Amino acid sequence: MNICMVCPYFQSRKYKMKFRPDILEVSKGLVKRGHNVIALASKTYGAPSYETIDGIEVHRVSSITLPNIFYFVPSFSGLMKELLQIYEEHNIDVFHFWNLDYLTSAIAVFLRTKLKHAPFVLTVLGFPGISWHYGLRTIDTLGLIYTHTIGKLILRSMDQVILLGKSMMKYALWAGVSQDKISVNSFGVNLQDFIPKKSREEIRRELDVSSSDRLVVYVGRLAPVKGVIYLLEAAEHLCKDMKDLKFVIVGEGPLGPRLRKFESTQIFFTGWRDDVNNIINAADIFVLPSLSEGLPISILEAYALGKPVIATNVGAIPDLVVNEKSGLLIAPRNPMEIENAIRYLLENPEIAYAMGVNGKEFVNRHHNWDGIIDEYESLYNSFRDVSMSRSS
Repeated sequence: MNICMVCPYFQSRKYKMKFRPDILEVSKGLVKRGHNVIALASKTYGAPSYETIDGIEVHRVSSITLPNIFYFVPSFSGLMKELLQIYEEHNIDVFHFWNLDYLTSAIAVFLRTKLKHAPFVLTVLGFPGISWHYGLRTIDTLGLIYTHTIGKLILRSMDQVILLGKSMMKYALWAGVSQDKISVNSFGVNLQDFIPKKSREEIRRELDVSSSDRLVVYVGRLAPVKGVIYLLEAAEHLCKDMKDLKFVIVGEGPLGPRLRKFESTQIFFTGWRDDVNNIINAADIFVLPSLSEGLPISILEAYALGKPVIATNVGAIPDLVVNEKSGLLIAPRNPMEIENAIRYLLENPEIAYAMGVNGKEFVNRHHNWDGIIDEYESLYNSFRDVSMSRSS
């Protein structure tokens, strides 16, 4: 089968920024199963216009990059021309669009009249201004307007809309997607690729954290949507009472200079790291205080390493974190709830350990890439079966 992934960003060998690794993993898995995968993405961060990655033919069109919010505005004429050329040259069976909020998916509205019989699939991470908020009023207002206008047109152009979790179903229905066109599929983790390269003790020494210290870790962008400011406010308060408590903040972003004002002998900023598995493995607790999320891979990674998770009850996080079983769900924008949750897990290490065990079991059972790719493959085949039955 010939599948075209139309996405805002596709990783490059030249610029190894790990943004949207799920698209790469799904594409790689499909290639291993004998499918032909062509990716069409925005040309960003110095990536080449064309390259082959793990058997995936990657095309990129000129784009304007807004780096602070990781948003890419492609050349519409270039995108249309490239996509139609890919369709003709590769006899595409399915177009798979990724992300409602990026304009690479908006091209589907115009293509629908040109490619009336080509199946269109869309994976949705969130509904801007409805289920997903960046944390800045201007951006969130624009997102709301976008969802009510362009977003609804994109959704109507699709033959199937894939959500990351059942908790997002109500938003898709609100947007006018019929229930028979909605399915749920998620992200995965390659557990064998997430084995730490260094021991817990070695990483702690590098971080200047002793073996007896309690360690809380955050991994992600330093951007308003991630709510890191609320974690740091809670951390500052907790550190006054607990001298053996340390916090490590991993990541970079536009709020970096502002957030680094919290840096102290107990609160460390590492910047961007390519050994996140090592850092998480050294932790006692993983915290994700986001204001909005799709389905965060960082939680799956924490689970893969058997860590209890504290996360906000937003986006598809409730599909991952079962409150008081694999972690604790808290309200967003609430330093006091973060503080209370951390205290609870530190005061109850047996419960924290059990949560980590439950999380690891959950990932093993529900979030392996093979199972997720099975679902996508089955969906693609269903379109081919319908097409064949119509032509016979």
